[in-house]
Amino acid sequence: MSFEIEDVICIIPARGGSKGLPRKNTLKLGGEPLISRPIRQAIESGVIGTVLVTTDDKEIARIAESFGAIVPFMRPPELAQDLTSTEDTLQHALLEYEKKIEKKFEIAVFLTATDIFRKVQWIKDAVLMLKENQKLESVFSGY
Repeated sequence: MSFEIEDVICIIPARGGSKGLPRKNTLKLGGEPLISRPIRQAIESGVIGTVLVTTDDKEIARIAESFGAIVPFMRPPELAQDLTSTEDTLQHALLEYEKKIEKKFEIAVFLTATDIFRKVQWIKDAVLMLKENQKLESVFSGY
């Protein structure tokens, strides 16, 4: 099966109003903002054509774009609350972006900024599994 990275989008949710560790997505870890890690990993994987950050925060958006992600719109306030589900956030980002560019993606990858131990190879392996086995609907990493 041929592989087109343009058919794969990575969505990274990064809310500005985190409560446990305020501003966590902008805090530096190893010299770089936390939000930069999943962006860099998605790009380095070589299997993702679009890296999109969904955020309600202008500083996070600026940082995300400086590391190569796109932030085509700001997340609406009702999807940036403490009890907003990740599923609602991801669905909004995917559907709004697909509508904006008039294209459907074959695979959507969800990465969090807080998984600091994730390996780039895991992203690559997961996408390749989905591409090679049409019976699979989702793949999760575990460690």
